[in-house]
Amino acid sequence: MRELVARYLSESISRRGFLKGLTTAGVSIAAAQSILDSVSAVAQAQEVRRGGPEGVKIFQGTAAAAFAEQLIASGVQYVFGNSASEDAEFYDALVDRSQLQYILTPHEGPGAAMAAGYVKASGEPSIVMQAGSVGLMNAMGQMFNAFKEQTPLVFYSYRSEQSGAAGRDGFEEVANQEQIVAPLAKYYWLARRPEMLPETVRRAFKAAWTPPYGPTYASWHADFNQAKIRTEIITQDKVDPRMRVRPNPKEIERAAKVLVEAKTPLMIVGDEVYKAKAASKAVKLAEMLGMSVTQARQIFASFPESHPMWVGALPGGRIDTLAFPKTPDVVINVGNKLQHNSTAPMVPRQVKFIDLRNDSWSMGNVITTEAPLVADVAYGLDDLMVAVDGMMTPAIKAKVQERSEEVRKATERNKKLRAQLVKNPDWNNSPLLADRLTYEVAQFAEKDAIIVHEAGSIGLHSFDFNPIGGRELFFYYGSHLGSGVGTAAGVKLARPNQQVICLVGDGSFIFGPTALWNMARLELPVVTVVYNNHAYAGPHSRAIANVPDGRMVATGKFFHDYLGDPNMNMADIARGFGVSGEKVESPGQLKEALARARRATQDGKPYLIDAEVRRTGAAWAEKPWTPAIRIAQLRTRKV
Repeated sequence: MRELVARYLSESISRRGFLKGLTTAGVSIAAAQSILDSVSAVAQAQEVRRGGPEGVKIFQGTAAAAFAEQLIASGVQYVFGNSASEDAEFYDALVDRSQLQYILTPHEGPGAAMAAGYVKASGEPSIVMQAGSVGLMNAMGQMFNAFKEQTPLVFYSYRSEQSGAAGRDGFEEVANQEQIVAPLAKYYWLARRPEMLPETVRRAFKAAWTPPYGPTYASWHADFNQAKIRTEIITQDKVDPRMRVRPNPKEIERAAKVLVEAKTPLMIVGDEVYKAKAASKAVKLAEMLGMSVTQARQIFASFPESHPMWVGALPGGRIDTLAFPKTPDVVINVGNKLQHNSTAPMVPRQVKFIDLRNDSWSMGNVITTEAPLVADVAYGLDDLMVAVDGMMTPAIKAKVQERSEEVRKATERNKKLRAQLVKNPDWNNSPLLADRLTYEVAQFAEKDAIIVHEAGSIGLHSFDFNPIGGRELFFYYGSHLGSGVGTAAGVKLARPNQQVICLVGDGSFIFGPTALWNMARLELPVVTVVYNNHAYAGPHSRAIANVPDGRMVATGKFFHDYLGDPNMNMADIARGFGVSGEKVESPGQLKEALARARRATQDGKPYLIDAEVRRTGAAWAEKPWTPAIRIAQLRTRKV
C-alpha cells in the first residue's frame, strides 16, 4: 500500500488506478474510497507546500496523460478525433479527466470542419486529432479552409513509426511528416523528446490564437505517448501574449483627415470586425461620415444588412462593380482579408486606400496604402472615431448629412429591386427555383438564427443578417468542399440555444455527410437544406465562361458537371446516418417540410430537407448529357 500511495502522490497513477490497486490488494471498495479521500487531501496540501509560480505545476506520468493535462490547462473542452490506435494512452487518460470531452468523428475532414465551426461560434480553443500521416491527409482540406479563413484551429497527429525506427520507410511513415503542412500552418513542430509534448502543445495554441489567427500543427513519434515523464503543465494565460494592438497615432490622424475630406468614401468590412465584436463601432463610424458600407468575400456578416448605409456585398470582388457609389474616392478596409482574384487590384490605384486590420504581413502586397493602420479593429475604430470627431466642422457635418441621404436613397432602391424577386413567373413552379427555396428558408429562420452556408453560388438574400443580436452568417470562405454539415454541427455544439440552419449544395454535401451522424449521436438539432440540382453548377458556368466558343457549348456535351443518372437521394443518405429527412419538389411540399423540421428540432432532433431545384444559367439541356460508359461496353473491350 505504501508504494501505491507514493505513486499516487507523484501523479504516476490516476485515481482510478489507485482504487484498482487497493481493491486488488484486498481492500473493500468503501475502505479504498476512504483511503483515496485521505490521500487526496495530503496531495492537495503537498501541492500548497510546494509553492512555485501560479499556473505552473509539475506532472509525472505518461506523456499522453501530460498531453491531456496540457489541453485542459490550455482551455480545451472538446477534442475532435477519428479513432487512432497509437493514441490509446491518451484515450486512457481521458477516463479520469471529465473536463475533456472526446467527440468521435467518422471521417477526419468533416470532423475538422466540426471543430472549426465550434471555434468560430464559441471563440474557445479546440484540437483536431488524426491517425498519423494518413489521417492528416484526410483533414488537410479543412486545414486549407482554416488557413484561408484565419481560424485558430490546432491539428495533431502522431508519427506512426517508433522514434528508434524512424527513417526506415515503416508502415504509414512519410519523411518529414510535419513539413507537409508547411504552406498552410502558422506553426508546425515535431516534439524531439517525450517531455516536450506539453510545451509543443502550448506553442501550437499560442501561435494559433495570436493575431492574425490561423491553423497550427503538432506531432511526435507514436512511442512518445507511452513514455513515463516528469514535465511542466502551464496554463495558457502564462504563455499567451494576448496581443491587441492600438494603431499608430500619426497614421490615425492621417486616415481621419483623408476620410473627413473625402467626397464619396466607402467602407469595406470583414471578419476581424465580427471577431472583435466591433460591428456597432463600424456602424457608428459609417454614420459619422455618411459612408457607404460593403463587404468582400468573408466568413461572417460584419455589418447590419438592414442599415441605411449598407449598399450590399461587393460583386465580383471589385469596387468598380458596385451600383452605388459608382466612383468612391476613398476606401477604408476594416478587417477584411481582401482576396484578390484578378490581375488588377480590387481598389484602383487612383483611389485613396486606408487599411485597418491586424494582418500586417499582407498589407500593401497588392493595394497601395495611404494610411496603414496595423491594429485590433475595435481599438482602431475607437481611435479613428475620436480623430474624425475632432476634425468635424459645421460645413463637413452638412456635407455628411447630404451624403447620408444619398446613400439612404440608394439603399431604398436596392430594397425595392430585391423585392421584385417574388414576381419571377416561375416562382410557384416545380422543381423549385433556388431563389424560392432561399426565400422560404429565410421566412422560416428565427430572428437570431445562424445560417451556415455552403450552397455554392446561390443568391443569399432575404435574411437581413445582423451581427448585433440578429441573424448571423457562417460562410465557406476557404472553398474546400465538405465543410458545411460539419461546421453546422460544431456551431450548434457551441451555440445550443440558437437555431442553426445549414444550406448546402448537393455537390458540397456529398463531400462531407458523415457529420450528420454526429448530429444524431449528440442530439444537435440542426436543419440541413440541400439545394439538389444534380449538378456541379459552378464548374458548369465557369467552363462556359472560360471556353464560350468551344465544342462543349456547341454540342451541349459537358463531361464534368452532371450528378444525375442515377440521382442521389440525400434524404436516404441522411436516414442512413440516423437523421430524419425528406425530399421536396414544390413550394407547398417545402413549407410542410419546414414545419416538420421545426417540430423535430424543437424535440432536439436534426432534420434534413433534400430540395429539388432547377438548374439555372447558360447551356443547360432539358436532359443533361452524360457519356454512355457502361459495364456492358467495358466487357467487350479488348485488353
